[in-house]
Amino acid sequence: FSKEEVFPYPEISNDELEEVNQFVGPVERFFTEEVDSKKIDHDAKIPQETLNGLKNLGLFGMQIPEEYGGLGLSNTMYARLGEITALDGAIAVTLAAHQAIGLKGILIAGNEEQKAKYLPKLASGEHMAAFCLTEPGSGSDAASIQTRATASKDGSHFILNGSKIWISNGGLAEIFTVFARTEVVDKDGSIKDKITAFIVERAFGGVSHGKAEDKLGIRGSNTCEVYFENTRVPVENVIGGRSEE
Repeated sequence: FSKEEVFPYPEISNDELEEVNQFVGPVERFFTEEVDSKKIDHDAKIPQETLNGLKNLGLFGMQIPEEYGGLGLSNTMYARLGEITALDGAIAVTLAAHQAIGLKGILIAGNEEQKAKYLPKLASGEHMAAFCLTEPGSGSDAASIQTRATASKDGSHFILNGSKIWISNGGLAEIFTVFARTEVVDKDGSIKDKITAFIVERAFGGVSHGKAEDKLGIRGSNTCEVYFENTRVPVENVIGGRSEE
């Protein structure tokens, strides 16, 4: 096999280089002049004015396509800006939890209706996203999660119950990608538990969170437990269809 094809070195075109350089200057200036990392770590909170600055720079939608209001950056361009956002660990984690995992499911597996509905406000930073997988009894063994989504009799929605721990942006997010067990009829007619991903809005009701964890470092990044109690999730909010494997 060709090593160049298996391990391609990321080359950036002149157009991409010119585009990303338009962002580098303003972002570096913002982090140098406007971000007070000592205060963020001391207060264990990113000030609203700092969040507003990040939104104005488009940093909540770096890889969201332009048609949905994002910057539409390539992985290489995203990594270049990531070198700058990493100047403050709390901000870097907040942005990464939002777009590298929080909204990623919508981006790569969501249908057009889901993308059109959710991505514009996520790109602008009006809404923040969080990724909900880990549970008190389930860490790296994701298949053992106990959060359950039960289908309604009329098939219009699911009732979601359970809790997730160590959720970055958990206390700030309006949109959650949540993994839960659902009952699926197998090919042989038997009913089995499978794991399904859902887009859950805080506005659906029954969504709450615990106190922010007091961490050693990246203290300004919000991390907490998230609870779902009889949360009604429309069937249209299943990401990628219900698992059948």
